Amino acid sequence: MRAAAVEALKTPPRVIAADDPAPSADETCVSIAAVALNPLDLSVANGVFYGGHPPLPYRPGCEAAGRDEEGTLVYLFGDGRGTSKDGFLAERVRVPRDLPVRVPPGVDAAHAAAAGIAGVAAWVPVAWRAKVGPGDRVLVLGGTGAVGRLAAQAATLLGADHVLAAGRGDLGRIPEEFGDSGFTVCIDPVWGAPLADALRYAAPHARVVHLGQSAGPVSELRSADVRGKELVVMGHSNFALTTEERNRAYLELLEHVRAGRIDLDVETYALDAVAGAWTRQQDGPHGKVVIEL
Repeated sequence: MRAAAVEALKTPPRVIAADDPAPSADETCVSIAAVALNPLDLSVANGVFYGGHPPLPYRPGCEAAGRDEEGTLVYLFGDGRGTSKDGFLAERVRVPRDLPVRVPPGVDAAHAAAAGIAGVAAWVPVAWRAKVGPGDRVLVLGGTGAVGRLAAQAATLLGADHVLAAGRGDLGRIPEEFGDSGFTVCIDPVWGAPLADALRYAAPHARVVHLGQSAGPVSELRSADVRGKELVVMGHSNFALTTEERNRAYLELLEHVRAGRIDLDVETYALDAVAGAWTRQQDGPHGKVVIEL
């Protein structure tokens, strides 16, 4: 079969020939149809992920969608795939029998794969942590990225009165968009200076959900903003969710994608174009980069 492998850190994967998987009694074989790329995949391959990387060479790909032995479309994530052991970027993989999550009818493989990591990282902070609803005024930082775009749509879907998805070039719009009232919720995948600057426009008792550090690992928050406004600052990590919580969040978000209530932009690449897909992911796409097998 064919697969893709990272053979040296800081280099794109390349297509290789690999042995067919031989599942044990407590494993099953899945024919991979689509693998979604994520910043996590690049962090691991560049040697900067805090959890390290699998022994080289290794197959990347932390999430995928494929067909199980019954032909059912399933979603795959977890078991250390793509972070501590070979990932899913291969035509066929063997996985524990309890790993696959059945995908509802009406969802194609590319969207099933793409809705996982980014979808959960957007849906849980908005719907579960901040509990966005009518009356909320929501600021989404990193609003042009995949997670930010999904989070903004989720906030709108849940009834927020006003939502601003602010990219790096839109931060100047924050005061004019929210005026003297300020925002009641901030979804923050960036940290760093953008969050520190944005908090001056927060409403009293605003909820801030932090989930990423694309603008830097350190943010010099002002005491007058956090303490004076009695802000509630919460952290979110997909890795902190239980398997049951993660799967429930994934299926909740996926149902909105299936029904057309949330739009998930997908850019697809063939396996032979894996290096180009990798480069596209490094460039910071607005949607999700997916490799179809």
